[in-house]
Amino acid sequence: MEENQLFNEKPNDSTLTNIIQKYLPFWPILILSISISVGLSYLYLRTQVPIYVASAKVLLKDPQKGTGDTKVLDALNIFSEKKIVENEIIVLRSSTIMKEVVKSLDLYAKVYKDGNVYLEELYGKNMPFKLIALHKENIENINKLNITIDWNRRVFKINDKENSFDSVFKLGNNLYTMEVNHTYKTMYAIENYILDIHSVGEEASAIIGSLTAAPISYSSTVIDVKMESSVPEKAADILNKLFEVYNKFGIEDKNQMAIKTLDFIEDRLKSVTSQLDSVERNIEEYKSKYDVINISDQATAYLNSFKELDKENSILDIQMQLLDDLSRYVNSKQNKDGTVPSLFLLNDETLKSLLGQLYTGEFELDKAKKSAGDKSDLVLLAEQKVNRIKADIKENIINVKRNFNIQKVNNEKAIASNKLSYATVPSKERGLLGISREQEIKNNIYSYLLQKREETAMSSASTSADLRILESGYSLFPIRPVSKNYYWFGLIAGIIIFLFYVQLREKIKNKIMFRSDIEKKTTIPVISEILQSKTKDVIAIYDGKRSVIAEQFRTLRTNLNFSGLNEKNNTLLITSSISGEGKSFVAINLAISITLTGKKVALLEMDLRKPKLSNYLNIEVAPGMSNYLVGNANVEQIIKPTQFENLFLVTAGTIPPNPTELIGKPQFEELMIRLKSDFDFVIIDTAPIGPVTDAQIIAKHADVSIFMVRHDYTPFHFIKLIDGLNKTKKFNNMCIVFNGINPRGTSFLNYGFGGYGNGYGEGFGYGYGYSKSYSSYYVKDKSQPGYNDIRNLKERLTNLFKK
Repeated sequence: MEENQLFNEKPNDSTLTNIIQKYLPFWPILILSISISVGLSYLYLRTQVPIYVASAKVLLKDPQKGTGDTKVLDALNIFSEKKIVENEIIVLRSSTIMKEVVKSLDLYAKVYKDGNVYLEELYGKNMPFKLIALHKENIENINKLNITIDWNRRVFKINDKENSFDSVFKLGNNLYTMEVNHTYKTMYAIENYILDIHSVGEEASAIIGSLTAAPISYSSTVIDVKMESSVPEKAADILNKLFEVYNKFGIEDKNQMAIKTLDFIEDRLKSVTSQLDSVERNIEEYKSKYDVINISDQATAYLNSFKELDKENSILDIQMQLLDDLSRYVNSKQNKDGTVPSLFLLNDETLKSLLGQLYTGEFELDKAKKSAGDKSDLVLLAEQKVNRIKADIKENIINVKRNFNIQKVNNEKAIASNKLSYATVPSKERGLLGISREQEIKNNIYSYLLQKREETAMSSASTSADLRILESGYSLFPIRPVSKNYYWFGLIAGIIIFLFYVQLREKIKNKIMFRSDIEKKTTIPVISEILQSKTKDVIAIYDGKRSVIAEQFRTLRTNLNFSGLNEKNNTLLITSSISGEGKSFVAINLAISITLTGKKVALLEMDLRKPKLSNYLNIEVAPGMSNYLVGNANVEQIIKPTQFENLFLVTAGTIPPNPTELIGKPQFEELMIRLKSDFDFVIIDTAPIGPVTDAQIIAKHADVSIFMVRHDYTPFHFIKLIDGLNKTKKFNNMCIVFNGINPRGTSFLNYGFGGYGNGYGEGFGYGYGYSKSYSSYYVKDKSQPGYNDIRNLKERLTNLFKK
């Protein structure tokens, strides 16, 4: 591993850790900023009037099909408009209905009481009185009207005019009365209030602006109605009254429609009655003229008679044919036996009796033949009987057939007559049908109108509201201001102000504030960080000294070994960009730190223009280096012992007019060779490289070079200068010491929080004061750097804002 690798590696701190460590030292500013912001938020919150939301839900009946009360009108097709949710929401928020609400609740007059922070509107039980206008249509706007009430005397004063509670008084161009709330509890005998009066239309518009209504879903007919107000009871009353007025208007509108419908029906009934009377007289005259009672029945009777007569003739033909069959049967029988023909269509009882006798006689004849023989008297008698019966049957058949023929002739005449009558039916029916059709139409219209008149009367008597209230108006808690939002805003604003303060305080300076500022602009390693001493004592380290700064010099001494400083390469040059960066302070304390290890150190005061080391160590500055270089002193005279063991100071000597030329003489190189051989370590404190070139001339004699960078002092652009010197190899083994680190922020009870120095990113560590881990190692002393006790708050805040 290379020697400088230790210093080039950057601590692997997380971003969150870097942010916390960057801002944590200023935590009192954060607390102060948040406290002020949250306090202002609280005060602003107190000035805001709480706004409540009152909610209610109503059901719109049959919005797509129309209500049952309008079925008559729908059937008559007089009105085609149907109720839909969107239309009814517009009606609910209409100025006509809202004006009626304002008038009903007397909302045009508002009473306020001046509170500690804002005006409080009084309403309901908390309202001491209600102002009632006698002519509500003529109300004029009157703002901020002061009213004083003397409760004991029961009088009030407006516009310097005193009135009694029961009086009628004039405001603007309108007359008013005062309705006192006897349940209102007064605190004082005389109290002051503020009165605001607005026109009905203006107040209605204001209420409409705070009112919202929407269906709870796309296909639902339930409307969710909400209203915002600073008085929750008032908003709930407005919603309930709104539904009441809406239903009242709806019922009145329906009843008005019913009245108009009844008038229409009555007019039509009169007209139809007159027309129906005329048609009935025409029918009566037609029937009388053409002897028509019921043309359809008559035609049916003709047709039925015709059919019956024709049927009778058919039966007569069959019967006559049966008689012929019977006659043939009788004639063909002679002396032979046979079967008697069927008489099921013949209703002549005589013929049936004779046929019965014939059957009996033939049976007896057959019996006699079998018992007595063909020529017996018994057989002869039986044959005579049978022949006599047959003669009677023949005569009877002739008589029946004669009757059938007469009946058939009569039937033919009747058929001819019916055919003639039936032929005239169509013309009569056609004439009567036209008149009857007109009568039927008029009669149907008449019956329909009578029915609808009754239905309309019943509908009007049972008219119901279109809205059914599911949830009456109610309000639970204010929706704004939401206190937590204000406090969150105050908290966030306080944090932003704090962040802005820290950024503004540190970023606008064109000075090195962080170790990261150095490491971002150069690859030269930062080998140590030195705190800013709070005392005027230049000597920060000596044997037994256990302070933070003393430990930091011991750390610097150790780290120099990694930079190449050892007993072989034993020369160290310390310089800076400008004057005041602490190179002399570091040089003298580093030299003392090395002597504590038993090493012999020569400290050269090579800032010949402004020497400081001799003054710090209380040693005469002359004779010194300048005297030696011009030949006025020898080496032994300019190497002077100090109060610290093994530490010798080569003083600057008399301030010369040409220090740069003196340093370039061969005598200086000879002196450096001798000092390197006589001492374990040689430390050279030179002039800054910014204004003069002395350090660059001496640089070739040094094995390691330290450049001082002071916190909040060294300008940014000098880092580029130092980096350029490193790239051109004008100094050997260049490294940087971050000096004069002041504690950031504050500490609490002697414990600090981070700072500029140790660590990468924003440079944090114990270098900003006493860390908790060192509290038992170092002596608690107010002289120690970084000590800031928050208990001395006034002084601490003063110092913070001075920085």
